[in-house]
Amino acid sequence: MLLALVFMLLLSMVAATVLQSAILQLHMAGNDQFKEEALYRAQAIVAELSLEPENFSLQGDVGRTNCPPGDDSPQCHQHSLQLPTSAQALEGYALDIRVTRQDPLLWRGFPIRENEHEVSSSNRFDAAIFEVDVHVDGSEARLGSAHIVQGVAVRVPAFRQ
Repeated sequence: MLLALVFMLLLSMVAATVLQSAILQLHMAGNDQFKEEALYRAQAIVAELSLEPENFSLQGDVGRTNCPPGDDSPQCHQHSLQLPTSAQALEGYALDIRVTRQDPLLWRGFPIRENEHEVSSSNRFDAAIFEVDVHVDGSEARLGSAHIVQGVAVRVPAFRQ
């Protein structure tokens, strides 16, 4: 009887250890899922921002930053950035979006390979380079966080004199 009690105690200790390990692995998997979800959300926002030409103002100098309306950060020079639909439905996430004009002000002779339905007679264009910076932070709600910075070249027809 005493031997059965000792074995029962050992088995319960092993079961408690296995249960604790399983719970820890479950938390780690949840953290990975939240982190991956935040990354996908940030990528969707960057992709939608890149499709709107109004988000990339060719007016202004290098370093000019466009932010969403209501962003009162001192780094913002312009507040005309349209929030994409993927950014409007983020519950529990803090969102920081910026589009910044990069150097050179105009990249002359930028080679662009176009889609077949957009092909023109020119194979070189001038381009304005922008940096789209999206930070999705869900740490307050115990969700994942992601930060994506992506370069965008906006095509400007090259005029040779």
